[in-house]
Amino acid sequence: MPSLCRSRSETPLARHALRLQSEEVVWAPRMLFPMYTLPLEDVLQMSSLVPHETLKSEGRLRQFEKRMGKAVFVSHQWAGKDHPDPTLEQFSVFQGAMKRILSELPQIPLESITELTVSQARALPTHEFRSAQLFVWYDYFSCPQLENKGPLSQQAQAIASIHAYVAECSFFFALCPFIFDPLTRPKPLDASSWRQRGWCCLERTMRELGTEGDGWVLVQSVMHIEVVVATDAFYRPVGEGDFAVPEDKAKLGPVLAAALKRKMLKALKDEDFVTYRIVRNLQSVHLRGVDVEPELDLVPGFVASGDESAARVAEFFHQNGFSRIDEVDEAGFLPLHYAALNGDPKLVKALVKERADVCKTTRKGQPLLDAPPWISALGLSIAFGHNEVARLLIAAKAQVRERGLVPALTLAAGTNNVEGVRLLCAAGCDPRDANIMGVPPLETASWANSLPVLEELLGREQRCSLSKVLHAAANSKQGGAEAARRLLEAKADIDEQYQVPWSMGGMLYFLGSLRYRLGKITSATRRYYHLHGATPLMMAILSANFETAWILVSSGARVDLRNARNCSAADLAREVGVPKILQEALTGEVVFQRV
Repeated sequence: MPSLCRSRSETPLARHALRLQSEEVVWAPRMLFPMYTLPLEDVLQMSSLVPHETLKSEGRLRQFEKRMGKAVFVSHQWAGKDHPDPTLEQFSVFQGAMKRILSELPQIPLESITELTVSQARALPTHEFRSAQLFVWYDYFSCPQLENKGPLSQQAQAIASIHAYVAECSFFFALCPFIFDPLTRPKPLDASSWRQRGWCCLERTMRELGTEGDGWVLVQSVMHIEVVVATDAFYRPVGEGDFAVPEDKAKLGPVLAAALKRKMLKALKDEDFVTYRIVRNLQSVHLRGVDVEPELDLVPGFVASGDESAARVAEFFHQNGFSRIDEVDEAGFLPLHYAALNGDPKLVKALVKERADVCKTTRKGQPLLDAPPWISALGLSIAFGHNEVARLLIAAKAQVRERGLVPALTLAAGTNNVEGVRLLCAAGCDPRDANIMGVPPLETASWANSLPVLEELLGREQRCSLSKVLHAAANSKQGGAEAARRLLEAKADIDEQYQVPWSMGGMLYFLGSLRYRLGKITSATRRYYHLHGATPLMMAILSANFETAWILVSSGARVDLRNARNCSAADLAREVGVPKILQEALTGEVVFQRV
């Protein structure tokens, strides 16, 4: 151990980290408008939402400072044009969720896939919410609403300060309940649509890159409250989000770049070299769609020598704190794995020239990437859309037909990388290849709601069975609605009852079910407990994929079937609490006219 410590302290990265510890660094970004908040006790008593100006004139708002307690940032979508939530349908879910957190839940559980695959990730203890007075930031009552709007208005200044407000908050909530009216709102609001909004992407990313706490809280209903610890950047970077005003995206590039730099410097100062390496090398992903270059030279003192290829490797080692091509860091990553995150083909080519082993996999799960162990550099490059790097690795004889938890083809399907699917299949992958859990790429694409990849795989597998694929869409992390519609068009059995297989995947489901029976009740363990015999409709309800559930029930899914626990879809809906319109559909109060 002493020799390892000496070796680490001798790297330029470690020496620079020590120097940073003696420097004063301002982590908080600048606010152009004060951070107005409302005490949580007032928030929980609200029966309607009133604008900033009204609450300020009544003296109810507080300019937040850390000495006062802890702040909660609430990210959400507006349900109306001139009012965020005219019927309080959305905000009442936040009130109910906070009451449960403060009175019933000992901890907020992890998002289900992270809970299953990343052993290092941790749930959020709810005593954190009771340790100090709480203040809530919510745009409608925290930002000016009634003044003349313009680029120099107070509202504009507040909007330009949102990233600073997020940085000041101890907790971040994504409030994403299912809001839908088939007569007036053809496209519902939910977690899937929240993830697509550009400003919501920015708020989420600022939280992920912030210095306060780990992860953020996703609220889909009063009963569906989960902690997300991994970056969502590779699903929807800020620059690829939907902006009502396209010019807004150009303004956010420097904000995003500054946040990335703060995150890296903070990690260095804390000697958290794993976080530093991940953020540094994922900059190219975070900055997609914005016209800003990554900052890769935070460690001073590098002097190039040798040929271009050797100098490129030496600089990468200098900036990332490595000494050898085969060095494994605390995260179980080799230099080539970080280069795969980086996505620079010339760097990967140089590392391969220095005899980096292209078949080595990571040794541990990584919560920041939502990644289980045993992922190859090829898999990482595919997952983050670095397809040119993937071509180089394939040419260097990287193993293409892997059999791990998440082989490269599974990652391509799960991240909607159509080009990656084609590249891997051309290199010898079989689109029917399942991972070690017995899950084929088609199911993964359905679970990820990756419609382009789903189309590609359906085209390659003309005679494929759609057994379990519709269940994957219903259980989707991304909502699954588009995938469910496509699978119903392909004549997937809308009422097929799931049979848990005798496989490693089946064993994990059994263990999850056992944990539920032993009192470890989370949304994940509840799903495992009810899985055997469940229809796609049941799975959509248990996964809070309420748009998918609406599509299934409106397409004729049977509501009288029961799973192995003798529960119907309506029984499960009552247990977990579903939106009123879906409950009415399940009990026959809404009648669908089908052609």
